[in-house]
Formats: sequence, C-alpha cells, structure tokens
Amino acid sequence: MKATFRLMTASSCLLVVGCTSLDSSSQFDDVASSVKERRHYVQVVTKSITPDIQVLSGTNVVKASANYVANYPVDKSAGPDVAPSRLMTEVSYFKNYQEYETVTINGETVPLKNTQVTSETCTEHCVTTQYVSFPLSPDTVANWPEPQVAYTFSSSGGGNRVQLSIPKAYFLAAYDEASRVLGQQSQSVVSASQPISVKTKDEKPEEMVNYWYQQASEAERRDFADWAFAHRDGGGVVPTTQSQPLQMMGYWYQQATPTSRKAILTWLLNQS
Repeated sequence: MKATFRLMTASSCLLVVGCTSLDSSSQFDDVASSVKERRHYVQVVTKSITPDIQVLSGTNVVKASANYVANYPVDKSAGPDVAPSRLMTEVSYFKNYQEYETVTINGETVPLKNTQVTSETCTEHCVTTQYVSFPLSPDTVANWPEPQVAYTFSSSGGGNRVQLSIPKAYFLAAYDEASRVLGQQSQSVVSASQPISVKTKDEKPEEMVNYWYQQASEAERRDFADWAFAHRDGGGVVPTTQSQPLQMMGYWYQQATPTSRKAILTWLLNQS
C-alpha cells in the first residue's frame, strides 16, 4: 500500500528500544547525543529521529529511526584527515526476501553499508530489521534546496522501495553544535573584529551570525549585509548558494527576534 505516514503510534514505540524522542514536528534545540573534538575535525553524533515514510513499492515498513554522525573540519585544508559523515538508518519491515541494497539521494544512487547483521523477530508476523548507513556530507545538507532531506532505499530490481524524509533543520542543528566548538578553536580569528553584544543566552542568533561572518569572504559579507537590510523583518527566502557561511548567516538572521535583528543590522553598519 502506498501511503505517507508518521510512525508515532504507541505500538510503534513498543517495538523500538527506548523509542526515539525526535520527529519532524520536534524543536531541534537539543539534537546532539555527543560532541567530540578530534585533531582535524569536530564530530557530532545526533539523537535518533523517526523519519517520515512513504512506501513506494513492496512490503510495508513497521518502524524506522535514523541518526547522523557528522564530521566538520576545523579548516578546509584538513581534507582526507576528516572521516566522511554518514547517516545511520535502522528500518524494519514485514519479512520478505528482498533486502534494501541501495540508496538514492540528491540524484545519486550508492550502495548501502551494513553496520550490523540484519536481524529477524517473529511473533504473529516475522519482521526483518536492517541496520545500514551511507555517506552524507554537511555540504550536501547545508545546500539542500528543500525543507525535508529525502532519500530512497531500494532492493535489487526495485521490488521494495521506500522514501524516508528528515527535516533539514535537524541537520543544521547538528552543524550549530559543531560551530560552537569550531568557534572556540578559531577564537583568534573571531576576536579580529568586535562581536555583536549578546545580552542573554536567548540571543543565540546574534552569536551565530557573528561566528559565520568571521568565516565568510568579503564578498559573502557584502551579499549578506545587502540581503539582511532588504529583509529587515526577517522575511524573504535565503538565496540558494554554495556558500555555507552565507546560508548559515541567513538562516540565523531569520531565527532572530525583532530586537536581535536590529542589533545585527546595527552591528553590520559598524563593520563597514
């Protein structure tokens, strides 16, 4: 049966050890399960989230959960020293003989990697559970053009196909967790210009705009300032761009309160 549904029922929770606490309706202000500093990068492991699911063909999905293991380089020169980021997914479905083998995301199809041995449980019905992962870079997520990051699992021949969707905000929240540590490691760069005055912990957007401003080029700073002044009310759409600093500054400007936006605009005037 082709249907889109959220796995939020009590029966679903009973099937999940610990029952995932996040879903597409959650606020992602506490998304990190762990944040670790490595030599060349910061690793954020997120808490589990229940994706939205659309069965495209084949067997029904009983439950699913995912979490992101994301590695953010201290600087772009880190290159091969940074382990690739991966999206881990656990998906359970009524037993059949066609396991998911590939994932299609952002127009590209790649093999799934098994992270654990596939398991099977039987009561009234037998349920197969696969534990898989695939590469998903922070750059891909940051430049994702839609509010939901969608990916499709397929079996060999396409007999079983399911689309899973996770809010882009979930991944951006992981980026924010890494940014705090990266900002501390880049303190000498940040201190080169006067930061926005942050009066309370609630004014996080000001802090984050300041951090990403320091990472931006002069052209990106000008582009952001022009856009921010043109959208004083926090409205408008952040321009699609390959620039992480520009996109993140736009994102945090939109999250700011009217008072914080005024503080950001005043601060921008003082940077010129």
